Amino acid sequence: MKSTKISLLAFGVVLASSTTSYAAEKSKASDWPQARFEQNNYQTTSTVADVAQFMSELQKKDKSLSRYQPKKAPLSTETGQPLNAWRLAATGKDPLRVYINAGIHAGEVEGKDAMQIILRELVQGKYPEIRQAIEIVTLPTYNADGADAQDPLNRRHQPNPAGGVGPRENAFGIDLNRDMMKAAAANTRWMLAMYQDFQPAAVFDLHTTNGSYHGFHITYEPAWATGGDALLQGLNRKMLTDVRASMLPRGMPTYDYGNFRYNKDKQIDGWESAFSTPNLVSNYPTLQYALGVLVETYVYRSYKERIEDNRLYVVELLRWLAANKEQVKREQLAAKTRWADQWKNNEARLPLRTEMTLAENYTFEVVDPIKDANGQIIGEKSRTKMELPAYVAFKAVDEIRVPQGYLVDPAYAEKLRPILEAHGLKVLPGSARPKDQALMYFHETERNIAKDTFQGVFTAQIKGQWKEQMPEKRAGYAWTKETLDKALYVPLNQPLGRLGFYLLDPRSGDGLVYWGYLHAYFARGKGMWGEPPRQPILAVGSAAANYTSESGVGKPERVQE
Repeated sequence: MKSTKISLLAFGVVLASSTTSYAAEKSKASDWPQARFEQNNYQTTSTVADVAQFMSELQKKDKSLSRYQPKKAPLSTETGQPLNAWRLAATGKDPLRVYINAGIHAGEVEGKDAMQIILRELVQGKYPEIRQAIEIVTLPTYNADGADAQDPLNRRHQPNPAGGVGPRENAFGIDLNRDMMKAAAANTRWMLAMYQDFQPAAVFDLHTTNGSYHGFHITYEPAWATGGDALLQGLNRKMLTDVRASMLPRGMPTYDYGNFRYNKDKQIDGWESAFSTPNLVSNYPTLQYALGVLVETYVYRSYKERIEDNRLYVVELLRWLAANKEQVKREQLAAKTRWADQWKNNEARLPLRTEMTLAENYTFEVVDPIKDANGQIIGEKSRTKMELPAYVAFKAVDEIRVPQGYLVDPAYAEKLRPILEAHGLKVLPGSARPKDQALMYFHETERNIAKDTFQGVFTAQIKGQWKEQMPEKRAGYAWTKETLDKALYVPLNQPLGRLGFYLLDPRSGDGLVYWGYLHAYFARGKGMWGEPPRQPILAVGSAAANYTSESGVGKPERVQE
């Protein structure tokens, strides 16, 4: 009997201890900040103020989480909405720096909400290997204008919280994910300042799809911008295929972002990717020697599932980067060295464009959906497995020799210098140009001014060649020695010279000529019957394989007297 009393007493102590422990854990969990959607059972997504409040509470738990503002960056959008970012320091030495962008399309809210959970988990110590190796900056409400413009009528084809989501574009109708090169928005200038200040080794951009009915929870894309270092881009793809392999056994199918391709008989005959232009946030990093990842959650999964998919995938990307930190750093340095070596060997070349190419054959699931009146999937008629060629890689074509640099007409200096320097380019006075190099003039052979606007711009696609001879048509204003000295000189023999080429060469499919910054010259119409102004951009040195001497050096410069 005595023994039984002791046992019951011991059991009571254990039970009391267990209950106390559970209560303590529950109390401990309640001490952590809860995101807006957690507080109301996923009825609304977070606003700019909601995220700021959450982060403010989280900062009280860990002083290494701090507000982040890049040097010389705008504090807000043009409408006054704050651009709120946070920086979580690593616990280890010499960390890899990662920037995570979310909410660029304000109707695609999963990344914004997932980032709050991820930062809380990191502060709680859930992923020590990530905390040790990775330093993170994130701006969860990048499209701050749209983040607060929530309406149930936005993006009705996806399952949304009852309070709705924001619009795709900013308050001026600019798609911020097409603005990296022209940098028209304050948000983009903030991001460019972040590149110069934080110098990330990798950039993630979190989205939700609009496309095919497929079986993937996440589709992704590496940074494929034209002219990026091929070996660094190869490491970028390896990261994503490695993560794909690790996620599949865990019940998360992922694959390269894209759409099913149809033949003339309207039958599926492949899967293909979409873009290789650096105006996209996820493609631009390769021109800054960083890895880039487009993350697209599957639009037809529930709001709660999409947040969780984002969380799981981003954490796995961070794990890969933490495990491969030294390799990433080595490859970044090697890519910069390869560009410098091209100049040392007088072999600097870049492609004018890229083409999609076959990457592999892969087994896809083609979903035949049942949709409601809003376009949401409410069921499936069938799901068919098909092995298809996947055109999800890009190859460089039309590779040309690049000039020593470009001269920008001093009349455009006030307009173009801020953009060039925001991208991190070294801009010198025209008097610093190499005087032993020929001046090259652009001879236009074809011009296509868009009949409709894109991003509010009638874009200009220009073809032609650089030649030492001046164009036959006389200009109303001459390039003189004084004008040349006052011009802006952008040498391409600098670490970001690739980026300088794609911003300034008139043939670039995503440069300042394309985006209308020099329309006064390149888009002159029939009503402009006077003499044209002088060419606003000159190339310096043998360029575009149009003129090369045996030594590879052009003839000395010559100007119109």
